[in-house]
Amino acid sequence: MKIKDGGQMKQAKEVSDFINSTVGLEVETHRINKSGQLSHKSYPKGLLNERQHHFIKNDFLETQSELITPPTKTTLKGLKYLGVYHQALRSELAGKEYLWPYSMPPKLKADHSDIVIAQTDPKSYEYRQQVAKIRKIERTAETGVHVNIGLTKKAIKDLTAQDANVSTDDLYLQAAVGFMRYRWLLTYLFGATPVAFTNYFAPDTDAPTSPVRSLRNSHFGFGNGFISSYQSVQQYVDGILKAVDDQKLIAQREYYGTVRLKRSDNVSALLTKGIAYLELRIYDLDPFEPLGVSEDAVDLVRLMFAYFVSHRPFDLRTADEDIAKADQKNDVVALENPLKISQYHDEAAEFIGKLEKFSAQAVIPFNAQHLCFKLMEMIDDPVLTPSGRMVNWLGEDSKKVFDELLKFAKGYQDDLIHNPAIGFESLSAADQKEILATLKQGIPVRIK
Repeated sequence: MKIKDGGQMKQAKEVSDFINSTVGLEVETHRINKSGQLSHKSYPKGLLNERQHHFIKNDFLETQSELITPPTKTTLKGLKYLGVYHQALRSELAGKEYLWPYSMPPKLKADHSDIVIAQTDPKSYEYRQQVAKIRKIERTAETGVHVNIGLTKKAIKDLTAQDANVSTDDLYLQAAVGFMRYRWLLTYLFGATPVAFTNYFAPDTDAPTSPVRSLRNSHFGFGNGFISSYQSVQQYVDGILKAVDDQKLIAQREYYGTVRLKRSDNVSALLTKGIAYLELRIYDLDPFEPLGVSEDAVDLVRLMFAYFVSHRPFDLRTADEDIAKADQKNDVVALENPLKISQYHDEAAEFIGKLEKFSAQAVIPFNAQHLCFKLMEMIDDPVLTPSGRMVNWLGEDSKKVFDELLKFAKGYQDDLIHNPAIGFESLSAADQKEILATLKQGIPVRIK
C-alpha cells in the first residue's frame, strides 16, 4: 500500500479511499450577551431538551453550545451540516444573544461566578464539578473544534484483502502518532488565540505580555498534563486506566490528549472491538470563519491522515518519546510571536513538500496541490495565519481585538439566520422552515 514514485493508478486509487475518509466535526462555542459577557439565559427553549438532543447540545458549561455533525465523505458536506445546525441553534437564541467566535472565553467576572457548569444528567454534572474543583474553572471555558476522522469500510476491506497482516489499529496508531508529532505545525497554521481577556489569567500568573500564536494550544490552555502511550492500543488503554487508578485523571473521559483513539465511552472497548476513528482536539475556533473552521483546515487533516496511513512512517516503539519531544515543540510554536516566521520554518516547509509530492501521486477528491501551495505561503508569511491576520490588523490591544470579535459575533448571527437553510437552498421557503424545525427537535435530516 505504500505509494512509490511512478506508482500505478490502481495504487493511487486505493490511497484515495484513505483521503476520502469519513470526517465529522464537533464545534464548541459560547452563548454571549450584547456586551460580550457569558449569557445568563438558559439553554434555548425552542430546542429539544439538552439531555436528549444528539447534535445540538450543551458541553461542559451551561453557555457552551456544541454542534456535532454526522460522519461524511466530503469536507463540504460536513460543513453544510455544521452550517444548518448553526442556523437551527442561532434562530432559537434569546434576543441580543450571540455565539462567541473565539476559543478563549470573553470577559469574565473576577470571581468567575458567571462560569456555570452544565446541569445535564447527574453523573455528568458530578464529574464536571470535580474537574472544575481540581482544574482551574476558567480553563474549562475554552472552546475549540474537534475533527473526527476514520477509515471508510471500503478502505478497510481493501486493506484486509491485500495484506492479512495489516491491522487497522496499527494504521490508526500511525495516524495518531503523526498528528501528535505534527501538532506544532497545525498550531502554527491555524492557531487563533493570540490574546486572552479580562479575568482569564489570575493576577499571579506569569502570562505572556504580548500576542502569541495560540494560548489555547500552549501550556496556558486547558488540560491536565497527562499523555497516555501510543505504542499500542493495549498500552494506550492501560495508561488511561492506571491514570484513573492513580488519581491523575478523575475518569476515563478526562483524558484530554491531543488525539484520542475512539470506539465508545468505555476505553476498554478498544481492546475487543478496535479503533473506530480518531478524535483530533487541536484546532482553535477560527474567528474569520462564520462556522468556526475552514475547509482548508479540515482538508489538511484528511491529507495528513492519508499520508500517515499509506506511508506508515513512524516506529511505534519510540512513539511516546517522540510525542513528548513534539509536545515541547508545540508549546514553543504556540507562544511564538504570530507575526514572525517560526523557528521551525524549514521543517514545516519540508513536511508540506512531502504532502505535496504525495498528493501528486494519488487520486484526491479535493484540490490538494492548491492546498499545499497555500500552506507553503502561510509558512513563509505568518501574517496569512489566523493569529497573524488578527494581530497584523488589530495590533496588540486586547480591547480592540475583543470589540472586533463582538462585531464578528453579531455579523455572523445576522448572516446565518437570514440566509436560506444551508444544504437545502433549492427547497421552498416553507420546506426550509420545516427542515429547521425538524433539526431543532433533534431529528436528523439528510443532505443529498
